[in-house]
Amino acid sequence: MGTMASTTVLLISSDGAKTQMLVAALAKRYRVVIAFSGKEGLALAKLQAPRIVILDAVSMRVTGERICRLLKHELSQTLLIHIHPGPRKEAKSQADTLLIAPVTARRLVNSVGRLLHQEEQVIGCGPFSLNVPRRILIAHGHETHLTPKQAALVALFLRHPGQTMDRKTIMETVWQTDYVGDTRTLDVHIRWIRKMLEKDSQKPRYLKTVRGVGYQLIISNPENLRD
Repeated sequence: MGTMASTTVLLISSDGAKTQMLVAALAKRYRVVIAFSGKEGLALAKLQAPRIVILDAVSMRVTGERICRLLKHELSQTLLIHIHPGPRKEAKSQADTLLIAPVTARRLVNSVGRLLHQEEQVIGCGPFSLNVPRRILIAHGHETHLTPKQAALVALFLRHPGQTMDRKTIMETVWQTDYVGDTRTLDVHIRWIRKMLEKDSQKPRYLKTVRGVGYQLIISNPENLRD
């Protein structure tokens, strides 16, 4: 339950009653953030770093294809579910999952679960690959078995290459706490995973410190690999 509850889902929907119904169903398993327009959704996604964005284009009375393209362009590593008004043969979507209306809350929750399960098996980016269930990291051809917290921390960075992850977001995602008064535990874990990710942990090339904010994984040509 902990892993699921720590997964952030951003729902973009402008239908008040339907939005409440979908949020109630999703919130039983995930942390849900709500936006009421594509523009607001994109801004929130950059701040909240959701694992999945759900675009309910039907509620906004549009196909959502333009918004979908923009979201995928700006958030290439984020999974996207597109609720499209249809018909299916005319739908042109870049989403990871396309759902043609009508969509029930149960169908949406099941779609989120399937998408996460497919994506969660192996995460790859640059010279790094993480087998999530087995917590095995391959870095520069070397294999290392990680602790649960180390694996969660590495997974967070691999899912968001090039994005600055602030300390609050890291603590919420990995340790399920919003307390950032003492981040010594985080600092220790960063040192540990730097030894695994870097060829020279004293001169980090990949996991950079963003002073006063947090950390950023730098990959020249990030590529998300899925099993």
